[in-house]
Amino acid sequence: MPLPRAAAALVVAAVLAGCGGAEPTASVSGGRVAVELDDFLIQPQDITARHGVVTFSVTNHGRLVHSFHVQAPGCQPVKITRLHPGASATATANLAPGEYRLVCVESNHADLGMTGRLVVR
Repeated sequence: MPLPRAAAALVVAAVLAGCGGAEPTASVSGGRVAVELDDFLIQPQDITARHGVVTFSVTNHGRLVHSFHVQAPGCQPVKITRLHPGASATATANLAPGEYRLVCVESNHADLGMTGRLVVR
């Protein structure tokens, strides 16, 4: 019986860890937003912006290669691909109002939680 109890304790711990307060939404200031990529995390995960030109300054702080894409149905206005550890890149897009998905498209990184949300008003 110790193994099932240990497994149950791990599940409970994982659920409780995910119940912490949500990260506050970051707002784009001056048409620019800094985004940090880490191993299986995009920070900030929630961003709001006014419609128009937005510049993303993206830095990979992880140990793996990552990418940063901004996606909406039928379009992908930002594509920063293959950022090696320590590398940075910028991309600018003219964004219409709507909801966009932030995602790393490397391997299974999105499945591991490397996603976020951008709301453009």
